[in-house]
Amino acid sequence: MKIENKQATIKNIDDFILSLNDESTRNSIVIVEGKKDVEALYYLGYIGKIKAYHHFRGTTNFIDRCAMNYNKLILLLDSDKKGNAITKKILSQLNGKIIDLNYKKKLLKITGGRIKKIEEIKSFYNYISEK
Repeated sequence: MKIENKQATIKNIDDFILSLNDESTRNSIVIVEGKKDVEALYYLGYIGKIKAYHHFRGTTNFIDRCAMNYNKLILLLDSDKKGNAITKKILSQLNGKIIDLNYKKKLLKITGGRIKKIEEIKSFYNYISEK
């Protein structure tokens, strides 16, 4: 990756995190799959509300505990078979209400599709930050 592209990608990731932080001030929450995903976002500077889907016992428990308490759920689940299945399950039970998938799409675009799992964003960021 060329240095100019690296710098642009770093800026785009930083802007992505700032945007997530801004969303958090408006009673939104980021939903990821697990602990490593949470750690990766915090590492990059995310300071808002975040929950790991796997801390809930199923989709119904997730909806009862989480979806009813926030204006928007920002789903940043992995772009693999498991993550896509969870996303579909959540969307079907909430009929797409209060769900935001745009950040997941933005992240895929920013990383050129290189990041399939949210936890990988930390090592990707460190890699492109190296001189």
